[in-house]
Amino acid sequence: MVSHHPHHCGAILKYSKRAAWGLLSAVVILAGCNSTSRTSASNAPLLVGPSPIQERPQSAAGPNAELRNAEIFLDVAIPVFNPGLPIDAFGEIDGDELEEEGIWPQLRRTEAKLFAAEMKTALDNEQVFGSVSVVPDASTPSDLFVLGEIIQSDSEEVEIEVMVVNSTGEIMGKRRFDHTVSTGFMRDQLNTGRNPYEPVFKKASAYVVEILADLSKQEKTYIKNMSLMRYARYYSPESYDKYISTDIKRKNGQRYYQFELTGLPDENDPMLTRIRDLRAQELLFVDRLQDNYDVFQAETKTAYATWQEETLPEILAAREAQAQRNKQALLGVGAAILTAVLIKKASERADSGRDSSDLNLGAVAAGLGSVYAINEAFKSNARLKVHSEVIEEQGQALDLSVSPTVIEFENQTLELQGTAQEQYLQWKTHLRKIFKEEETPDIQL
Repeated sequence: MVSHHPHHCGAILKYSKRAAWGLLSAVVILAGCNSTSRTSASNAPLLVGPSPIQERPQSAAGPNAELRNAEIFLDVAIPVFNPGLPIDAFGEIDGDELEEEGIWPQLRRTEAKLFAAEMKTALDNEQVFGSVSVVPDASTPSDLFVLGEIIQSDSEEVEIEVMVVNSTGEIMGKRRFDHTVSTGFMRDQLNTGRNPYEPVFKKASAYVVEILADLSKQEKTYIKNMSLMRYARYYSPESYDKYISTDIKRKNGQRYYQFELTGLPDENDPMLTRIRDLRAQELLFVDRLQDNYDVFQAETKTAYATWQEETLPEILAAREAQAQRNKQALLGVGAAILTAVLIKKASERADSGRDSSDLNLGAVAAGLGSVYAINEAFKSNARLKVHSEVIEEQGQALDLSVSPTVIEFENQTLELQGTAQEQYLQWKTHLRKIFKEEETPDIQL
């Protein structure tokens, strides 16, 4: 302890059995020692034992400080992930591949929505974007789009592919991220309620932030202007097509449309002002849509977590059974080969008049070992089949319990019904109808 009273402080450390007033005196002296130290007594920890000083989190500091204090924040849309179902040569879902890879289609479609919601949570936590929204598809107006695809998901291993595209159509980056769930994850009670796949979304969100950090203020402004002009052209191509040119680009072996601004209309353009109002209404609908995705996530969370918890041990057991089967089969084949060799040598000895009893005994022993090993391999294969059936049963159970959620809105005037994508399309159609009616007020549509 650092102090200006070394003699008094040192005396305190010599413990002796004195009267109660002695202990009280020690407390007083300790208080004096602390009062003259560099850390004031009012700030000192009250707990007994080592108390390491915890640094206070500084929201303005850290690698994202500049992005959090930026003048321009880009909005992000996350379409529901591509479930990654295998497709055959005719563009249909390949049933044989589904069975071989152990994929339940409805489970994957559910994960496609859940993963998009998890991606939104991860990006929200970065605190460097404007709005971050899960959307049914990429038809929504936005500055950045995070397009995801599920490559692998079996409760133990998860792999996703993320592609970041801005409103100009440019592919800013594309990368795969994976994570293997620890075998002890489910055993730790502190992990209750946590998503074992969480690290993969943290990696992906950090990648998106990394891409954002490379953008200048001018580039962000350009992306935002492009978002507005493409939306305006959607409503009135005859008025705004002249402000956008289109070219075909190629990046990482993938072709895409690249849009470029050739100019901007007057800031006070009355038609553009009206289109801004309509876009605000559409984005308000998208914002309300987040509540429905939150409800969907909450309703499926328990069932999905149960599937993960019960499937992970089966995945590990199936792998162990498969490894044991392969080992036993290999030993069985080796013993069979040894039996054949010993029998051949025994026959050669017998033909030459020499004693071959030892080789015959060896051949019998090897033969019995071969039969035993192959029998064990069959047993391991049977265990593997049992574990595989349990995995499929879990997938099927979730397939039935999380069928698509029907989302309805309070606006009874339009009677928006069906899936989120269907309702979103109905709303967009309604907004465009309003715009056309205002353009041609004398015509009844």
